[in-house]
Amino acid sequence: MTVLAIGLALATAPLPAAGQTREPEAYEYAFVSQPGLGSGLWTNPGSAGFNQMTRLIGHITVDRPEGGEWSTGQYLLGLQIGPIGFGYRHDEFESGTYAQGDAYTLSGGLSQGRNGLGVSRTWRQVGEPSQGSWEIGYVSYAAAGVSGGIVWRDIGSPEVRDTVRDERLVGAISYRPRELPLSLSLQADYRLGGPNEFNAFRVGGTVRIGGVVDALALAQWSGEGDFDGFRIAAAIRQPRLTAVGGAGLSKGGDARTASAGVSIDVPRTR
Repeated sequence: MTVLAIGLALATAPLPAAGQTREPEAYEYAFVSQPGLGSGLWTNPGSAGFNQMTRLIGHITVDRPEGGEWSTGQYLLGLQIGPIGFGYRHDEFESGTYAQGDAYTLSGGLSQGRNGLGVSRTWRQVGEPSQGSWEIGYVSYAAAGVSGGIVWRDIGSPEVRDTVRDERLVGAISYRPRELPLSLSLQADYRLGGPNEFNAFRVGGTVRIGGVVDALALAQWSGEGDFDGFRIAAAIRQPRLTAVGGAGLSKGGDARTASAGVSIDVPRTR
């Protein structure tokens, strides 16, 4: 079972403040140890080589800041043709000099057996200055047992929206029992630039219900050990279509984000 790298699209990241940038929401719901769906674009380019389909992916996220109203926060659109993918991301920011911004990602990878290696390049348009960056990722995937992954993010420490995005190493492991329809994943995010420190720690799990529904829950703590909040989601799987929906909650239990997405596999013609 592919653990919700379905994360194609669910939003629950903390809302971006002025002067900051926003992660792709798919990353906030997936682990870098999980290939599948839009993972090669948004989560770990090392998983791109595992894709053998032509796939259209997309989702939309709405945010509700504390004391505010619901509004569009981000949408993602992607096209994967085998191991090559192209993604477009549009962000709406709550405040600051730049109210919105776009990003474009090109990813590709190779896989051999259970091992995958890939690279992606992201170009950003979020005011001036706005710099692009590279990511390099590796995945060791097993349908049952232990899988692992690691990503070197924001290579070059780009400056985006007046904020320097320090380089980071993000590593995760996932475990899937052979006879049970569930999984457990752990992930750590470590900052390389500036003061070296952990950014976040995450733990999550999935369970398959009735053979077609994957339910997900995960929790996140900051590098200082403070509980940041949790996420819940569900995905309905059909042979060529996966629909997902979820919500992100603050540590107090208030809903701060909600999103829905779809992934469509396009049959190849001969």
